[in-house]
Amino acid sequence: MRRNPWFLGAAMMLSASAASAHVVTMPRTAEAGRPVALAFWVPEGCAGQATTALSIEIPAGIVFAKPQLKAGWDIRLEHVPLADPIINEGVVQRERVTRITWSGGPAVPDSHFEQFTVLLRLPGTPGPLRFPAVQTCAAGEKRWIEVPDASNAQTGLRYPAPTLTVTAPQ
Repeated sequence: MRRNPWFLGAAMMLSASAASAHVVTMPRTAEAGRPVALAFWVPEGCAGQATTALSIEIPAGIVFAKPQLKAGWDIRLEHVPLADPIINEGVVQRERVTRITWSGGPAVPDSHFEQFTVLLRLPGTPGPLRFPAVQTCAAGEKRWIEVPDASNAQTGLRYPAPTLTVTAPQ
């Protein structure tokens, strides 16, 4: 029986993320300056409670972000004006999305995982992109907002922000 390497990698990532219970990005790496459909995987709820909303902060280096519709869920976009308008796919763009929130859909039980997808155009510079996230549950929330720095280098992160590593163009 031949196995699909993408499926095996995704299954390993899901089991690893479920064990650590972090909201993670899939893919984990992508090429600078390119578009990418970035999925945010939510592997469990909050202390056994179902997930009812997810809010993702879009880093400043990303000027184009569009969420994928999710049956039964409402999507709210927050924007800020761009200092200088840009031409994006032949259209003048005067603002960028800073936050995307999915809510109001069918609650995701703690025993299931869900993914929320955003189409992005990545910045041209390689490096990590952090997407601070807030997972709201039936009772409480998890704030996946921590980023590595000198203060947590030894102890690690308990609630790391989902991270995409942007690689150099090929």
